[in-house]
Amino acid sequence: MGPSLSISSPRQTAGSVLLLSGGIDSATLLAMEVSRGPVTPLVVDYGQRGAQREAAASQRLCAAHDLKPVHLDLAAVGERFREGLNRRAHVPLPHRNLVILSLAISYAGRDGSSRVALALNREDLTAYASASSSFLERFRTLANTLQPGLEIATPLIDRDKAGVIRLGHELGVDFAVTWSCLLGYETHCGSCPQCRQRREAFRAAELPDPTRYRHNPGTGT
Repeated sequence: MGPSLSISSPRQTAGSVLLLSGGIDSATLLAMEVSRGPVTPLVVDYGQRGAQREAAASQRLCAAHDLKPVHLDLAAVGERFREGLNRRAHVPLPHRNLVILSLAISYAGRDGSSRVALALNREDLTAYASASSSFLERFRTLANTLQPGLEIATPLIDRDKAGVIRLGHELGVDFAVTWSCLLGYETHCGSCPQCRQRREAFRAAELPDPTRYRHNPGTGT
């Protein structure tokens, strides 16, 4: 992915800036936000192994709403952070929400948007520090210091992953095109933490999981 900003139409010049990863939560949030008004989907490559798959999923999700995502390329930053840590399979950029949200409020200021939408669910609040309630409270204060009146919205925060899936299903989200895996294979690995969480969430939601996994833990395949 090159260092580019792609902006398609006047519809994307105001309203909400939405951080889009191509996953279940942000796909559901995108479906919610487009019903509110103009949306600018922001896709950030910070050197994560699944970046190309996330970008492709985001592109397909946006196309369903006649939108084009804005791509921000921080891949070199993520690669530098990962130097010497090749055994780590997960996120290369510590405290990534701090970095990505900062970019989002900067883009909102550039774009004249009054809202930044972040697809955190209830389970994320205790998963990592930059998704905690205390972090969000302090970041909202900071955002309003920089841009008074800017809303940092987390509409999915009261739902667990299964609840998000049920809501997305009601909104017509095509979960088959979403991407959750931490790795960059052609299909979901099936064994990383994100894949396991995805599988369990569909089971808990009592909805068919449309995902193709390379490995099915417990089945020997």
